[in-house]
Amino acid sequence: MQKSRIIATFIVLFAFIFAYLHATPLHLDPHRGDMYVVILEKLDGKIEFTELSTAFFMPVGVFNKGITENAPEHYFIQFSKSNFIQNFSFAELAIPIHPPKAGPLGPLVAIQVHLDKLIDSEVSILKDDEVLDSAKVVKESP
Repeated sequence: MQKSRIIATFIVLFAFIFAYLHATPLHLDPHRGDMYVVILEKLDGKIEFTELSTAFFMPVGVFNKGITENAPEHYFIQFSKSNFIQNFSFAELAIPIHPPKAGPLGPLVAIQVHLDKLIDSEVSILKDDEVLDSAKVVKESP
Protein backbone atom coordinates (compact mmCIF):
# COMPACT_ATOMS: atom_id res chain seq x y z
CA MET A 1 0.00 0.00 0.00
CA GLN A 2 2.77 2.42 0.96
CA LYS A 3 4.68 1.57 -2.23
CA SER A 4 1.71 2.34 -4.48
CA ARG A 5 1.20 5.73 -2.75
CA ILE A 6 4.83 6.69 -3.36
CA ILE A 7 4.59 5.65 -7.01
CA ALA A 8 1.30 7.55 -7.44
CA THR A 9 2.86 10.64 -5.80
CA PHE A 10 5.83 10.54 -8.17
CA ILE A 11 3.53 10.15 -11.17
CA VAL A 12 1.39 13.13 -10.09
CA LEU A 13 4.50 15.20 -9.33
CA PHE A 14 6.03 14.32 -12.69
CA ALA A 15 2.79 15.14 -14.53
CA PHE A 16 2.45 18.45 -12.66
CA ILE A 17 6.02 19.54 -13.39
CA PHE A 18 5.89 18.33 -17.00
CA ALA A 19 2.62 20.17 -17.67
CA TYR A 20 3.75 23.49 -16.19
CA LEU A 21 7.24 23.50 -17.66
CA HIS A 22 6.03 22.90 -21.19
CA ALA A 23 2.86 24.96 -21.02
CA THR A 24 4.58 28.30 -20.46
CA PRO A 25 4.62 30.57 -23.51
CA LEU A 26 8.04 31.22 -25.02
CA HIS A 27 9.10 34.80 -25.55
CA LEU A 28 10.43 34.86 -29.09
CA ASP A 29 11.92 37.97 -30.64
CA PRO A 30 9.99 38.67 -33.87
CA HIS A 31 13.16 39.94 -35.58
CA ARG A 32 15.36 37.00 -34.61
CA GLY A 33 16.91 35.44 -37.68
CA ASP A 34 16.36 38.51 -39.88
CA MET A 35 19.10 39.19 -42.41
CA TYR A 36 20.71 42.55 -43.14
CA VAL A 37 23.24 43.10 -45.90
CA VAL A 38 25.94 45.56 -46.96
CA ILE A 39 27.29 45.43 -50.53
CA LEU A 40 30.69 47.07 -50.91
CA GLU A 41 31.31 47.68 -54.62
CA LYS A 42 34.89 49.04 -54.52
CA LEU A 43 36.07 46.06 -52.48
CA ASP A 44 33.85 43.64 -54.43
CA GLY A 45 32.53 42.45 -51.10
CA LYS A 46 29.41 41.69 -49.17
CA ILE A 47 28.64 41.33 -45.47
CA GLU A 48 25.46 39.64 -44.31
CA PHE A 49 24.33 40.14 -40.72
CA THR A 50 22.07 37.51 -39.17
CA GLU A 51 20.26 38.73 -36.09
CA LEU A 52 20.88 36.56 -33.05
CA SER A 53 19.10 38.96 -30.66
CA THR A 54 18.33 42.68 -30.58
CA ALA A 55 21.94 43.45 -29.68
CA PHE A 56 23.99 40.65 -31.27
CA PHE A 57 24.58 39.86 -34.93
CA MET A 58 26.59 37.21 -36.73
CA PRO A 59 28.43 38.78 -39.68
CA VAL A 60 29.37 36.59 -42.65
CA GLY A 61 31.24 38.03 -45.61
CA VAL A 62 34.31 38.42 -47.76
CA PHE A 63 36.19 41.21 -49.56
CA ASN A 64 37.59 40.14 -52.94
CA LYS A 65 39.86 43.10 -53.79
CA GLY A 66 41.37 46.29 -52.44
CA ILE A 67 43.17 44.90 -49.39
CA THR A 68 46.85 45.66 -49.96
CA GLU A 69 48.62 44.58 -46.79
CA ASN A 70 48.48 41.53 -44.53
CA ALA A 71 48.08 43.58 -41.34
CA PRO A 72 44.65 42.98 -39.76
CA GLU A 73 45.37 45.48 -36.97
CA HIS A 74 45.37 48.30 -39.59
CA TYR A 75 41.96 47.47 -41.11
CA PHE A 76 38.64 48.28 -39.46
CA ILE A 77 34.90 47.89 -39.98
CA GLN A 78 33.14 51.04 -38.82
CA PHE A 79 29.41 51.43 -38.11
CA SER A 80 28.13 55.00 -38.06
CA LYS A 81 24.65 56.47 -37.75
CA SER A 82 23.97 60.08 -36.71
CA ASN A 83 26.07 60.48 -33.53
CA PHE A 84 26.84 56.75 -33.10
CA ILE A 85 30.22 55.35 -34.25
CA GLN A 86 31.61 51.89 -33.46
CA ASN A 87 34.80 50.29 -34.83
CA PHE A 88 35.89 46.65 -34.98
CA SER A 89 39.39 45.77 -36.19
CA PHE A 90 39.95 42.87 -38.57
CA ALA A 91 42.23 41.42 -35.88
CA GLU A 92 39.45 41.63 -33.28
CA LEU A 93 37.03 39.86 -35.63
CA ALA A 94 39.69 37.31 -36.70
CA ILE A 95 39.35 38.18 -40.40
CA PRO A 96 42.19 36.54 -42.34
CA ILE A 97 43.91 38.68 -44.96
CA HIS A 98 45.46 37.27 -48.14
CA PRO A 99 46.02 40.34 -50.36
CA PRO A 100 44.09 41.40 -52.37
CA LYS A 101 41.38 39.44 -50.52
CA ALA A 102 40.19 39.42 -46.93
CA GLY A 103 37.89 36.92 -45.33
CA PRO A 104 35.89 34.93 -44.84
CA LEU A 105 34.32 36.72 -41.89
CA GLY A 106 32.19 34.64 -39.50
CA PRO A 107 30.25 32.51 -38.68
CA LEU A 108 32.01 31.98 -35.33
CA VAL A 109 32.03 35.71 -34.58
CA ALA A 110 29.21 37.71 -33.03
CA ILE A 111 29.32 41.49 -32.86
CA GLN A 112 27.41 43.61 -30.39
CA VAL A 113 25.50 46.41 -32.10
CA HIS A 114 21.92 47.27 -31.19
CA LEU A 115 19.34 46.66 -33.94
CA ASP A 116 18.30 50.32 -34.09
CA LYS A 117 21.91 51.34 -34.67
CA LEU A 118 22.57 48.69 -37.33
CA ILE A 119 19.56 49.36 -39.57
CA ASP A 120 20.35 52.13 -42.08
CA SER A 121 23.81 52.68 -40.60
CA GLU A 122 26.77 53.42 -42.82
CA VAL A 123 29.35 50.61 -42.80
CA SER A 124 32.83 51.69 -43.81
CA ILE A 125 35.94 49.61 -44.33
CA LEU A 126 38.98 51.59 -43.19
CA LYS A 127 42.72 51.18 -43.50
CA ASP A 128 43.93 53.19 -40.53
CA ASP A 129 42.00 56.47 -41.14
CA GLU A 130 41.48 56.07 -44.90
CA VAL A 131 38.02 54.95 -46.07
CA LEU A 132 38.37 52.15 -48.64
CA ASP A 133 34.64 51.62 -49.22
CA SER A 134 31.31 52.32 -47.54
CA ALA A 135 27.65 51.45 -47.97
CA LYS A 136 24.38 51.41 -46.04
CA VAL A 137 22.99 48.41 -44.20
CA VAL A 138 19.66 47.30 -45.68
CA LYS A 139 17.26 44.54 -44.71
CA GLU A 140 17.55 41.62 -47.10
CA SER A 141 14.30 40.67 -48.80
CA PRO A 142 13.23 37.04 -48.37
